[in-house]
Amino acid sequence: MLFGTSGIRGNADEFFTNQFCFDIGRTFAIFLEKHKFKGSVAVGMDPRPSSERIKKYFLLGLQKENRRTLDEGITPVPAINYILIADDSLAGSAMITGSHIRGDFNGIKFFAFKKEILKEHEREIEEIYEKIKEKISFKEKPLDSIREEMASNLYRKMLLKLADLPFPKWKIVLDLSNGCQANIMSALFISLGIKTIIINNSLDPNKFIARDTETEGALNELQETVKKEKADLGIALDADGDRVVFVDEKGNFIPGDYSGALISKYGDTPVIVTPINTSQVVNYLGKPVIRTKVGSPYVVKAMEENNATFGFEANGGGFSKEIMMSRDAGSAAIKILNLLKKERKTLEELVNTLPQFFLYRTKVECPINLNPLILEKAKEKFGGMKIEEMDGLKIWLSKSTWILFRPSSNAPEFRVFAEAKTKEEARRIGEEGIKFVRSII
Repeated sequence: MLFGTSGIRGNADEFFTNQFCFDIGRTFAIFLEKHKFKGSVAVGMDPRPSSERIKKYFLLGLQKENRRTLDEGITPVPAINYILIADDSLAGSAMITGSHIRGDFNGIKFFAFKKEILKEHEREIEEIYEKIKEKISFKEKPLDSIREEMASNLYRKMLLKLADLPFPKWKIVLDLSNGCQANIMSALFISLGIKTIIINNSLDPNKFIARDTETEGALNELQETVKKEKADLGIALDADGDRVVFVDEKGNFIPGDYSGALISKYGDTPVIVTPINTSQVVNYLGKPVIRTKVGSPYVVKAMEENNATFGFEANGGGFSKEIMMSRDAGSAAIKILNLLKKERKTLEELVNTLPQFFLYRTKVECPINLNPLILEKAKEKFGGMKIEEMDGLKIWLSKSTWILFRPSSNAPEFRVFAEAKTKEEARRIGEEGIKFVRSII
């Protein structure tokens, strides 16, 4: 299998060889032809050091199959999806990005049908790749691509239109992870008329931050800046621009479970779609909850099947049906700002309208071949009132306390999640779980 939780990922040098990138470019072109999509293919990238090389050979593969290509340069993942919605002449799009994983890894995400491709499409791509791989050797030659910024420009205009202006006289700290949203969000917040303090706004390939937005410690700089500047709130985006998390006016980290829950509660979605690893807070919002496996394609499919207009992941990835069916940090951020204005509350006050649970998340590097053994042993060791095996092993220890053992599908990592009514209890359970995982390793 080429695909993990979301897209193809692997070591930038060992996995994403020039030949592989060329072959997977050809593969995507053949996939689009199979589905009778005519037109150009737009390709963007994140700023990590390997992205430019991977993009080059991916584009060469597309061009080998006679696809006209648009090189969108460094641009956010959601912009690469939105360009398909805004421009009907395009056949599909792709993004070279490793998301939050470490800098020596990278990845590719694919978009067609005006949305992120689903799992059944991933299987089609894998089958095509197996048939054509290494049949034609790549040749070094100049790219025949049009370099432009259409994706970024269309995306920024959409976000500006979404904002319920004018906003109050807020002071906001914006942390852009030295990533794909740097130029876009800087310009957008000027247009929004918000007094903005921006940190980590470089596009230097050696400075991008591979930030795991589910980890509180990843936002220490933002939390300290919010307190120092006496700002109204802080907003942090990940390196490829499809996840957003928040810090309230007191410097408290607000995980994606709670920002997603707020949009779900106050929005018009009749049902809430979210993966199995998000907080149980959604169970108390008065709307039916549909749980999925972890991964954006699963959320998209469940939203379509259950007529949901909004879905979200614990990492701060929000899906808005009226905009695009893939994760988008920008629209989720604007929706929170619109909600703060409408409800006339601070972020802390708004979060306090929700039941309070505490999630502890941790992970450890782990050889992939050990994953089945860890899950088997965890099931033997940890007893509970209910066990769910949709994705990993989720054990309910009580009505409000659970632990989830889940191997990563994107990297050689094993994750442990724990939730309880107190931060201390969640940490204790989570640490007990990760200690057990380490003992197996």
